[in-house]
Amino acid sequence: MKFKNLKEDVGRWGWIRSLFLRVMSMLYRHAGLHVYRINVRPLVRDPPHSRFPAGITVRMLQAEELLKAAEDPELDLPSDFVRGALARGDIAFGAIMSDRLIGYTWRTFTSAPYFDGLWAKVDRPYQYTYKSFTLPAYRGRHIHVGITLFADQHLLERGYTAEVGFIDVVNFTSIGVAKYLGREKIGYAGYVKLFGHRILFRTPAASKVGAGLFEPHQRTAPNPLPLTGASSGSV
Repeated sequence: MKFKNLKEDVGRWGWIRSLFLRVMSMLYRHAGLHVYRINVRPLVRDPPHSRFPAGITVRMLQAEELLKAAEDPELDLPSDFVRGALARGDIAFGAIMSDRLIGYTWRTFTSAPYFDGLWAKVDRPYQYTYKSFTLPAYRGRHIHVGITLFADQHLLERGYTAEVGFIDVVNFTSIGVAKYLGREKIGYAGYVKLFGHRILFRTPAASKVGAGLFEPHQRTAPNPLPLTGASSGSV
């Protein structure tokens, strides 16, 4: 079974990525090491027209329709998540077809939940993009790209100039989408678990844009340990 999985991964990702995936998986399991790629993309003013299938519209989503969407289990939008995000001032943009939400993405201007109990943060004029989702039946139609370009116009008007995103270094599908959208890797952030404690770290370029992870119970986001001597393109 393991050989079959390796063969399938090699066919999809190639040898280098497949071996990298297995090395990182071992480090996750045995050393508690988690590494996330940080991407930055300048917001696009007057983007080229995004062609959607007939009947699909894109807009900023209101609280009422987000809470209605929370009733649809396929959309992975729990009502407590929606209420918490709106209370923080986060906003969501989505694609609608036949009065049904088929895809969405969230933006925060301060911080938002990320993974394993940690939160991600970013400083103005950057904004953090998180929790993007498209229903399986509509994937492959560039729905997320269209939502993203639509969101750019609204955010530029609010004085934001670029988006920041965090992606697990072995999430090759999301990395491919990031490259398609022009999201450039500037560095890394992450943490390692030692003796029941998490030690956070980030590379210098991540510090420069205020991007990092922090424990939500702390009143202010701490400055994670910098990786001294590391360039923006290496851990």
